[in-house]
Amino acid sequence: MDPMQPSGPLDAIGALMGIFGLLSFIVTIFIVVLTIIFLFKAMGFMKRKLEADRLRNEQLERLIQLQPNHEINRYRTEEERT
Repeated sequence: MDPMQPSGPLDAIGALMGIFGLLSFIVTIFIVVLTIIFLFKAMGFMKRKLEADRLRNEQLERLIQLQPNHEINRYRTEEERT
């Protein structure tokens, strides 16, 4: 038997194993790329959220400064407020 000639079903099985190995490698690379994209999207979202939170906090500080009584006590009763 010549080693250069196909040996029937064993060559087909070897080819299938090679294709499945290549497909698993491609799927792994695809998942890694999606993970990297997700991380960059999440970082962009957090950057926008932090900026919006900072602006909201500045606006709240301005509203507090406009209050006639700067000391705000949420735990005062109605009788103490009058």
